[in-house]
Amino acid sequence: MEKSFGKRLAELRKRQGWSQGEVAQMLTERGWSVKTQAVSKWEKDTTLPNAAQFLILCQLYRVHDVQRAFLSEEPESTAIRQLPLYTLAVSAGTGQFLDGSSYDLVEAGNEVSAQADFGVRIAGDSMEPRFVNGQIVWVRRQETLRSGEIGIFLHNGEGFCKRLETGSGTPMLVSLNSAYAPIPVREGDEFRVFGKVVG
Repeated sequence: MEKSFGKRLAELRKRQGWSQGEVAQMLTERGWSVKTQAVSKWEKDTTLPNAAQFLILCQLYRVHDVQRAFLSEEPESTAIRQLPLYTLAVSAGTGQFLDGSSYDLVEAGNEVSAQADFGVRIAGDSMEPRFVNGQIVWVRRQETLRSGEIGIFLHNGEGFCKRLETGSGTPMLVSLNSAYAPIPVREGDEFRVFGKVVG
């Protein structure tokens, strides 16, 4: 049976692991004062978001093909996998969060790269505008990265999502938000690559 617009909105939100309140807050931060009740009404097909709100929702939910996601008889995602989801915010400081068993299994469909091995929930605004606070990023587990690639790192006991830059000789962990200074990786530092961000 074809799913309604609201049900598909709810499905996309749940795949990101966000509550209705978190989505309302993200919309508010982007200039649209939205309450949790409004998100709930959209998902119940009681009301509709306006065009600008809908475009922001598509950006947040990582919808690249709107017609396929909302107008086709089948939702955008058909092949469902279960992937581990770690919370970077909780784990920063422990150093070994991706080696342990502290994660939740979440359903991931075709909107998640087939290369992804696990997900990480971002904390803070250092990777804005590409990645926002609370967003899930999907990661392929690998131990090396090329300069310019974004990955998940362990550096001196803390977990980070950053872009690796090696052109200056000293490897640097670089934020996409220019308000944050690069973090140099010096000889003798504890440093490890957990994987490459693939979505």
